[in-house]
Amino acid sequence: MKKLLFLFVFSVQMFAYTPNDILNSINFVAQKEGVKPEILYTIVKIESDFNPFVISFLTNKANADHFAKLQTPNIIIKTSVYSLNRAKWVVTIYPINEAYATAIAKNLIDSGFNIDVGLGQLNSVNFGANEIPFAFNPVFNLTKCAKVLRKCYNAKNKNIKDTIECYNYGMRKRKSNPYYNKFYKNYESFFGSPY
Repeated sequence: MKKLLFLFVFSVQMFAYTPNDILNSINFVAQKEGVKPEILYTIVKIESDFNPFVISFLTNKANADHFAKLQTPNIIIKTSVYSLNRAKWVVTIYPINEAYATAIAKNLIDSGFNIDVGLGQLNSVNFGANEIPFAFNPVFNLTKCAKVLRKCYNAKNKNIKDTIECYNYGMRKRKSNPYYNKFYKNYESFFGSPY
């Protein structure tokens, strides 16, 4: 009986957020925070491909190789060279459920890593250690992401191209617009031209 109960609880945790839950969260947060749902949807598609438990961060090759060896059936780990800086590597972790994701995020932050988490790949500078247990909840994650977007929008004089770049890159100025270009292509493929 204990095994059966464990399997049931584990199954419920594993599939805690359905595609409808995620879409409803996007719409709810967009309305609440005054962001077009199409913008939030496009960001979620680019950042996490709608996986609410994904974690990613930049590191060096030695760390990337180390993390790649930690993969288990419950935690898929992918590494690749960072396209904007060939000296850095991207580690992307796909935990099977929210409990694993929360534990991994806490461990990485405690180890000094700057990580991106959840649907909108919310950067760890945008939430406190006490908020880690909520960071993978779609509404919490997207609300924080929408606030980052709003901050960028105001700081970048309401220029949408600069706002979208800022969401990905922060307040620093980029010479090109690689993130916005990716955003525009995805937005256009889902919803038509944003202009």
